[in-house]
Amino acid sequence: MAVPITGKSAIIDGAAGVGFWKIEHNSSDSAVVHSGTEGATVRITGNFDWRGVYQSYGYEPQAMPGGAISFKGEGSDGSGASGPARVSRVDIHWDILNNRPIYHNVFFEANGALSIGSPSGSSAAYAAPLPSKGMLTKWGAATIANVTAMRLSLVAPSAKYVDSSTAGETHRIAGNMDVFWMYRQNLNALSSAITVDSFAQLRFYVSTGESYWDIQDAIVKRVMPIYDIEGGANKQAKVVAATVSGKLGIDPADVTHEVKSPDGVNFIDFTD
Repeated sequence: MAVPITGKSAIIDGAAGVGFWKIEHNSSDSAVVHSGTEGATVRITGNFDWRGVYQSYGYEPQAMPGGAISFKGEGSDGSGASGPARVSRVDIHWDILNNRPIYHNVFFEANGALSIGSPSGSSAAYAAPLPSKGMLTKWGAATIANVTAMRLSLVAPSAKYVDSSTAGETHRIAGNMDVFWMYRQNLNALSSAITVDSFAQLRFYVSTGESYWDIQDAIVKRVMPIYDIEGGANKQAKVVAATVSGKLGIDPADVTHEVKSPDGVNFIDFTD
């Protein structure tokens, strides 16, 4: 009897603190119905594509969206998968309410063929997970009070192509970049929520010092307060909370526009 493998001690080459990884390998659905199939839909072999995601504890991704990576995911038995890929999205999460460690999810897509076998990778140096507890959100010079969660999404959707030189394998070119962000806060008054279409520098902190993700020109696009009168199944009153979300803006009063990681890596950087 073959013994199943587990995810214990699985790694991704070059990434630290990985909580999980997964991949999906597929081919395009090239369907045909013709006079000889008597109404049956049949299929020929398609173009190959694959994608994946991994979660890592920490605030700094292995690569920014749009960047090329050489993916190598390996299990404790030495088997795994590898292939050239391009990062399409990174989501960074702070869960202050439940004090989860700061973590990020990295989404990537094929930029060449996927290989199944023994990729022989090695994880990056271990770093202790950082707690979300006590991490601040600042809007301009003001600290946002009573924040319970934050999320920062960096995206760069890729343009994919298959041609006579790729042998049926999907490749990708980096596309335009964008930023989405949100935070959730408990309200002491509805007027304490920031108004829609406000501009400011937004900072999501990763330490109690001056270390933070910096969105130079953030713009608020949605404010959603929740008044829970019934209180759910237990019929208990709940704190009034609001989710404030937005994107990357361009404030006419600024000439420098950047989105920068705590370690000084620019995702977006341009001047008027």
